[in-house]
Amino acid sequence: MDFCTCKNGNVPAAPVLAMVQAPVQPWETLYDPEKALREGTVFPSLDQPFYAAEKGGGLHG
Repeated sequence: MDFCTCKNGNVPAAPVLAMVQAPVQPWETLYDPEKALREGTVFPSLDQPFYAAEKGGGLHG
């Protein structure tokens, strides 16, 4: 059974391109502007360490 109606020219006027499911982030005390610029985020819970790979990139170097 072929459920695709696009082949017949029946394209919806406003097709859904994508759907997102994201967890709700609880509100918290924000960093001050100077620290936020230094860390790259105003949210302390999003301030995670970044470890760059030394060879070849990726997770395993």
